[in-house]
Amino acid sequence: MNSIRIEKIFHRGAYRIGVFFDKDFEIISILKRLDASYSSSRRCWYLDYSKNCYHLLRSHFPDLVVVAESSIPTMVTGIVNRDLSPIASSSAIQLGPSLGNPEHKQVCSISDKLKLQLLPSIGKYWVFKMHFHHEISKQLLKIKGVYWNGNYKSYMVFRNESVKHQVEAVIGVSAFFGTDYFIKDSFQISGKIRILPHIESQAWMEVYVPKIVAVHEKLKRFSMARYSKIKHCYLLPAAPVVLDSLYLQFESTGITIESLLPNNYLDKRNLPNKKQLDLSKTKKSLLDLVPEQGHSYLIGMIDTLFALNYSSSTLRTYCGAFIQFLRYFEFRNPENINRAEIIRFLGSLMERGLSATSGHSMVNGVQFYYQQVLGKHDYSFVLPRPKKEKKLPVVLTMEECLQVFKVVDNPKHKLLLLIGYGAGLRVSEIVSLRWSDILFEEHKIHVKNAKGKKDRMVMLPYSIVTSLQLYRTLYNGKHYVFEGQFAGEPYSTGSVQQVMRNAIKLSGLEKKASVHTLRHSFATHLLENGTDIRYIQQFLGHSSIKTTTVYTHLTKTAVDKIQSPLDRMVDIKGKKKLED
Repeated sequence: MNSIRIEKIFHRGAYRIGVFFDKDFEIISILKRLDASYSSSRRCWYLDYSKNCYHLLRSHFPDLVVVAESSIPTMVTGIVNRDLSPIASSSAIQLGPSLGNPEHKQVCSISDKLKLQLLPSIGKYWVFKMHFHHEISKQLLKIKGVYWNGNYKSYMVFRNESVKHQVEAVIGVSAFFGTDYFIKDSFQISGKIRILPHIESQAWMEVYVPKIVAVHEKLKRFSMARYSKIKHCYLLPAAPVVLDSLYLQFESTGITIESLLPNNYLDKRNLPNKKQLDLSKTKKSLLDLVPEQGHSYLIGMIDTLFALNYSSSTLRTYCGAFIQFLRYFEFRNPENINRAEIIRFLGSLMERGLSATSGHSMVNGVQFYYQQVLGKHDYSFVLPRPKKEKKLPVVLTMEECLQVFKVVDNPKHKLLLLIGYGAGLRVSEIVSLRWSDILFEEHKIHVKNAKGKKDRMVMLPYSIVTSLQLYRTLYNGKHYVFEGQFAGEPYSTGSVQQVMRNAIKLSGLEKKASVHTLRHSFATHLLENGTDIRYIQQFLGHSSIKTTTVYTHLTKTAVDKIQSPLDRMVDIKGKKKLED
């Protein structure tokens, strides 16, 4: 076993014990058992900064070396002996660097501790980063015009004079931001976008954009955009509708578009359908998660799922579980892993608090690989399955549903929520709905190729027929009822969920509700109204009646009639007292 060094580091908003060593799988396996985590930014494993963790490391690695001073500026040690005294001592855990001699104490301003970093502005916002500080972060987010951007891991500050002074007062730095305040409708950018043919495949075109963040952000919004690191350009499908969308996106800016495509290069057949696009993006994102030595195993898994016509959702679930399985065994050949090792792996996951649902997905993913990919159908591979928790879904009352619908002003947004509730549709079924699927004469909706590759008939609520017909004349969609960014393409499920989140927030409801909550509410309200549960099973598309019976636990009509024995006892005693 090679030399192991530990240092006190500051990572993810807290002090940690950083463990440094040359790559050694034996050490890694021990650290995993100690519940250590790996930091790709620090390039080390780490544990919580506590006495218990320190003693655990000492017991497993007696010869470890404690580094007194770190060569990395962001790592705080300040320790003068071989042992990490702040961890090992019986005193309280030290939460900051050692003070040393108080006469030589260096006084640091709050701005120095925050390590403030001003980034290029994005649109109407200033952007800056800082080290996490609980109180200051709390104060910043209370200021109107300031919010945290999770994608950039930075704070966005509205370019307004009042907001500027408030933020600078909190961070303790005057004139931190400039005076380039945002003035509505006066913000302009300039530059040129060049569009060239893609030599490798005529189905794509190369889009070269200037080095302006706002322009890149617009291109990233195209759901089918791919970025080529080799050519430093975006690849978009060579279809006329995509080029028209580019012109439309930048017509109100100072950006000019120069198309150098030859005649007849664009073809509408180059526009991939939603399923093809979703599967190809999913495959690429999965392969990016594993190193080269694991590609052959994962590609075999993906190809088999494609051949069996599994959905992209199942692809992500099964492959995600399989990737976690490969990582645990350091990308060893799965054929050389025995059953005892696999059970140990599953046990370690459950020990960490993995939910039963995730545990079942993990078992399904591993089982699929051995039986379907390796073809070991008779393989005696019986895995223990974790006991599933019986959780009741969140349900809105009819009054709460009405409250949600009332706060939505956009006709398209309101209609998709109404049809989701009124017909009990899943979010994927809402966005996949075509005009040809709506049978106005019969007042029915034909849900095609739903979950499990099944079709079913559901009701079309009478109350929204007129609104639906009016909506069709206004939006004039070609195929899909709810079209997305491009003509002929469906609305994204993420956008529908965002519509619901905004509606819940505006309605003031405290329940954690999603679009699927409307489906649960639909079933519960039908049951409360006396509808036979077998009809509800057909409306929801459940294969088993057991799945539908969960709603019998949610109906309040029957429950309200049942009196608690405590209430009966109090009523009886109360009556006796009155009689006495």
